[in-house]
Amino acid sequence: MSKKNLFPLVLFGLFLASCAQTSVPANQEVEVEFNERQLDKYMAQYAEQLDLSRRQQRRIAKIEKRYGKQSDKIGTLQFGQKRNLQKEKAEDLLNILTDRQIEKLNQLAGKKGLFRKLTE
Repeated sequence: MSKKNLFPLVLFGLFLASCAQTSVPANQEVEVEFNERQLDKYMAQYAEQLDLSRRQQRRIAKIEKRYGKQSDKIGTLQFGQKRNLQKEKAEDLLNILTDRQIEKLNQLAGKKGLFRKLTE
């Protein structure tokens, strides 16, 4: 075999090997990082289309109030704590929504799979 033909084959083999090592098992969910402010923005923007029940609306209002107070207490100096608080808030908000509502939120936002419940 000539060197011209061997080099692309070696590259292709290395590419396949790297793909096989980085694949995720089917039963393991990939954690998607998203900006928590996007969730707030899209939930406010598409609240009517999500068909939230009164109970869900009340729970969301409680979460907004609780995390708003905690955020004010932390202040502006501790960025890491504020970021963790935003992540907790986003997880709590997503836990209120049903799977159908999360799917609809993703459709409305135009980003497939961006928001989902994080299971540990």
